[in-house]
Amino acid sequence: MNFKPDSHLRAARPALLLDWRPTLFVIIVFIAALVPLAAWAGLENPALFQGLMQSGSPTWARFLAGGCIVTLFFLPLCWVTISRTMDLFALFLAQNALLLCGFFFLNTTAWRIEHVGASIIQAGPLVVAINALGFAVLFASMGATYFIAWISGARIPPLRADPSAYDDRLIWLLRLAGVAVALVIALPMAASGTIPLLADDPVEARFAMIQSDVARALYHAGTAVLPFLAGGLLMFVIRKPVRVLGFDGWLAGGIIFIQILTSNRLPIAITLFVTLTLATLERRWPRFVLVVVFGAFLVLFAGLSGFTSILRQDRTMLGSGNVVQTSLQEAFLGDNLIDVRDAAWVMSQWDFQPLDGRTYLGGLTAMLPSGVFPQKKEWHLGLTAIRIVGWDPEEHFGLRITFFGESFLNFGPAGVIGLGVVMGCLFGTLLRLLHMISTRRPPCLHYSLKVVILMQMCLPLANTSDAFTFWAMAVFLIIQWVWVDLGIPMKKRENYSFIPAPHAQGRL
Repeated sequence: MNFKPDSHLRAARPALLLDWRPTLFVIIVFIAALVPLAAWAGLENPALFQGLMQSGSPTWARFLAGGCIVTLFFLPLCWVTISRTMDLFALFLAQNALLLCGFFFLNTTAWRIEHVGASIIQAGPLVVAINALGFAVLFASMGATYFIAWISGARIPPLRADPSAYDDRLIWLLRLAGVAVALVIALPMAASGTIPLLADDPVEARFAMIQSDVARALYHAGTAVLPFLAGGLLMFVIRKPVRVLGFDGWLAGGIIFIQILTSNRLPIAITLFVTLTLATLERRWPRFVLVVVFGAFLVLFAGLSGFTSILRQDRTMLGSGNVVQTSLQEAFLGDNLIDVRDAAWVMSQWDFQPLDGRTYLGGLTAMLPSGVFPQKKEWHLGLTAIRIVGWDPEEHFGLRITFFGESFLNFGPAGVIGLGVVMGCLFGTLLRLLHMISTRRPPCLHYSLKVVILMQMCLPLANTSDAFTFWAMAVFLIIQWVWVDLGIPMKKRENYSFIPAPHAQGRL
């Protein structure tokens, strides 16, 4: 065991610890400075970019989209292979590379919406420009934050007990919470008498399933924490494969299967993100394997998007031709990886009057039931987008308008720059923390899971339609801290330090 009492290394360890408070201070100062500067320079006016809406597919937009796609795929792949650790941010950014590929399919997907195809194509270059600016700022901010954290020599705080003491308590929390989540996801289907995946109209079936305010709130909370419960249980199975035949394996598989039946695919994708991240934190994978897994994951993600869409809409397509080819084709040409299409649709119907933070207020109130605070629906990003394009928000769950679409709708170019800096600071700090814990042995799944949850909690800042997941994850994180950290008897809470495994020396 490379795990020793903290007193053994007390003199050698620097006093500086990696902390969230400097990052939060920088973010607050930046926002305080950005608001008056943006007002003075007029950067909060979305109309500044309105001239980027052009007919056809201009050359500059194609090059810009291609450059973004290449950067969003290869830059995360670089830090994954160098650090030999997969992470949520890398997978999420690579997923956005797939979404931006949708720009090159606009000539097909735009015409699926009657009467506005030409307008959607015209707004495509604007959507590409918004995201290119945002991701450029994000990568610059993220790189600077990571470099400062690295050059400062900050260390991670020591654990106060042996990792096994934490993980022995964690597994019981995952089991109890897993049973509860299985129930809150399955019961709405039982109460409504419908299984969305098998229904003729899955969207209508999902609406029927969560008509009750209580059922809807519990279902959303369950889907938010499901990836971490399933991912954590799967890691215990990986540690001891015989568990796959026992309660842990059946519980992990059961909650994933129940979620699939609801036809809501996002929690399944996040479960894959979480499990891959946790697996590479615990075991050292060869770099070429990481490259293969990284690429295979994206193909699998796209393929499953198309495959599940076929299951929901037209199962006869599975009998025509190659299933993999048909699934990938449906992913990009159907209504699946269409964030760019939907963003262009919203921009083409928008009056370019900024929303002034309305949808972010909707995110802050996402934890309140609609019956208690009905204005929440008025401020919800996805439903706001539905109203902009003239659809009925009672008949659709909402539209996704790319990573930086919401910030542009609310605060124009200043919002895009601001979100890029904020997300870059958060990504850089947490990525540095993740790379540091990946070098320590023995691993502590409880510690790793908390960091992964914090990573996922950052992402709703780019899409407040998912803000309910932030609050659900925050509550679960508090429960995890109380159950695990505070649950360890005081006599076992001696100070311990991770000792880097010999093979981990020199890593990021």
